[in-house]
Amino acid sequence: MLYIKNIRAGYKNKIIVDNIEFSIKPKEFTALLGLNGAGKTTLLKTICGLLKPISGQVVIGEEDLLMLNEKERARHISFMPQRHSIIYDTKVIDVVLMGITAYLSIFETPNNRHREIAYRMLELIGMDTHAEDNFLNLSGGQKQLIIIARALMQNAEIMLFDEPNSALDFNNEHMVLENIRNIIKSQNKIGIITLHDPNLALQYCDKIIILKNGAIFSEFNTKDVNSEFLFDVFSKIYGKISIIEHMSKYVIVR
Repeated sequence: MLYIKNIRAGYKNKIIVDNIEFSIKPKEFTALLGLNGAGKTTLLKTICGLLKPISGQVVIGEEDLLMLNEKERARHISFMPQRHSIIYDTKVIDVVLMGITAYLSIFETPNNRHREIAYRMLELIGMDTHAEDNFLNLSGGQKQLIIIARALMQNAEIMLFDEPNSALDFNNEHMVLENIRNIIKSQNKIGIITLHDPNLALQYCDKIIILKNGAIFSEFNTKDVNSEFLFDVFSKIYGKISIIEHMSKYVIVR
């Protein structure tokens, strides 16, 4: 189990998230929802150690991951930002191999065994035929899948995704989210993703945590909801909405 305990964090003198507590099981895919400024990305960056909290713990087993150094923490948590930072020509397989860095010494480079693992990660997401391609020549959705494969190379039990569907078209958006969900389930991972669209969270995630003004407003399992509950919760966040039931699924519309 992953336990987020009393997280309080912000920038300079401004508190963005305060007293955040929840837990997530292996194979559980959790969405963080909320309006802009609610604290979603701040919370995600705090969990992975990119932002030092004012107080709180991120515990798995009996270990507080925030007490580890960056390299040790990377063996437990992988983080996929909204946009990748690769702007130079490089092969897809080499992008995936970047994920092994947390396990290498300062002068060590990836070996043949690491390359074999990288190819297996590409096979897992159905991108092995692109191993020798230039990463920059891929589509937006394909690039996101490669970054996911890089995260898998870390072999971290916790996978964090900050709006990985941003700037993707409709088909690629669903392809990426479906692949992430399948990986969380098949690889026994703990997954947390920030999203803007509640319909995507309802479709792909097991649990939804809604943030409002830096605090948890609501937390629920998606399989346990009905239209009345969803209307009550989401109307307080998004205003005037309707809930439509379609093929045993709920869709939120404005």
